[in-house]
Amino acid sequence: MILLNPGPANTSPAVKQALLCDDICPRERQFGKVMRRVCEGLVRLVDPDDEYAAVLLCGSGTAAVEAAIASAVPADGRLLVIDNGAYGARMAQIAEAYQLPHDVERFGVGGWIEIERVAQLLARLSHTGRPYTQLAVVHHETTTGMLNPVEAIGALCREHGVELIVDAMSSYAGIPFSMNTMGADFLVSSANKCIQGMAGLSFVICRRQRVESMTVAPGRSLYLDLGEQHRYFERNSQMRFTPPVQVIYALAAAIEELEVEGGVAARHQRYQECWQALDRGMQGLGFRRLLPEHQLSRILTSYIEPTHEGYSYGRLHDLLYDRGFTIYPGKGGKRATFRLANMGNISPGDMDQFIAAMRQTVAEMGLDPLYRE
Repeated sequence: MILLNPGPANTSPAVKQALLCDDICPRERQFGKVMRRVCEGLVRLVDPDDEYAAVLLCGSGTAAVEAAIASAVPADGRLLVIDNGAYGARMAQIAEAYQLPHDVERFGVGGWIEIERVAQLLARLSHTGRPYTQLAVVHHETTTGMLNPVEAIGALCREHGVELIVDAMSSYAGIPFSMNTMGADFLVSSANKCIQGMAGLSFVICRRQRVESMTVAPGRSLYLDLGEQHRYFERNSQMRFTPPVQVIYALAAAIEELEVEGGVAARHQRYQECWQALDRGMQGLGFRRLLPEHQLSRILTSYIEPTHEGYSYGRLHDLLYDRGFTIYPGKGGKRATFRLANMGNISPGDMDQFIAAMRQTVAEMGLDPLYRE
């Protein structure tokens, strides 16, 4: 099955095989060395200067986003959340759940972030005595496939002394960047996206000096305390609570595989070639993109659903599934869409096969023309 959903993504046979490791107690030194190797490998992809440290967490990507927000915002702090999709909205939900002082700047699902509006917010509150201490934003908003202008936001945060929390769930290891260039203090991702590992493990890459001295505010999470998790690992080479042993072995294999491929730049190039084959084929069939070209991540693309009376997403999904491909529904937005990702252990040839399957499916459904104006 070729997965065109936005993660978990297709994995290689070598990564799957790594799950079949010998049983080991996670408190053994041997396993601690594996985790250290994983943490160092994760940081190496975004920080050549060893200014950052990776904190591993057992849980989905949302667990790591929650850990970053709950741990970073101090009791007397204030968080600004940038929301232009479901995952920005989820960060706001986390802040609400913890009753953190926060504001949400909404641009609408699929709305482009206006840097000037963000600048005005940071400047206005910085003169009131109640400045923001942290800003949270999504890098690749997989609700729509939009790549947000995080570097520009990071520059504003540095100017105003605001820490930047970046949800890079589906861009980390798929798009080359450095945390210093981005201006990120905390960067969140998970093992089952572009790094091409298995689901069940997430991580936050933090400025080392910051996480070493971090103290959690009263009323926050015990399990998701980044500072304590980091310090415990540094002392003992162990996670505080039971780790997903086999998933960590699989992530170690996935990091090795990425290095053999040629690093993030080489993986990004493969993803671009996959996107070109996918998008060229979809446009050739008459499908229209939701976003303009300059906003695309080219890791996931939202296509506007056909308006033909014979179309239904459910039937489209099921016919493609029967042909060996999984697609994904749209989420929010002003237009009905479905989403196609090109992350994971896939090739341009897989995309060509998908386009052939889509061509057969469109013909079987009688969708000619796709759009009724």
